[in-house]
Amino acid sequence: MKRVHAMVALCSLLVACVSTGVDVKPEQMANFLPGFSTFDDVTGQLGTPTSQVKLSNGSTILIYSFATSKPHPESFVPFIGPLFAGGEIRSSTVLFEFDEDGVLRSERRTTSSGASGLTVLPTENGRQD
Repeated sequence: MKRVHAMVALCSLLVACVSTGVDVKPEQMANFLPGFSTFDDVTGQLGTPTSQVKLSNGSTILIYSFATSKPHPESFVPFIGPLFAGGEIRSSTVLFEFDEDGVLRSERRTTSSGASGLTVLPTENGRQD
């Protein structure tokens, strides 16, 4: 009986999402105005960027990257799980460009989502892909 409980606990942990980076939401980006917001405003609200680049003209680019992956539940079924291995993948990248004085010049956000592997369960919108 203890084995069954251990397996249930292990599977529960494995089903959890795996995420990395800083997920900058569009609502957060609305707080920053090009020409007014500063480098300190952005880093104060969003924290340390994933990466930072200083250009030869004195401007700075902050990059906030985020990725998350959620495995398909079928991936954990013994014996046939590897046939369905995969999951949902979502990522975003946000760039903030500052002039040489540290004033926000521009901001851009790109997102991507997709899935890998196969699934036999209906998706959130009720369709099977």
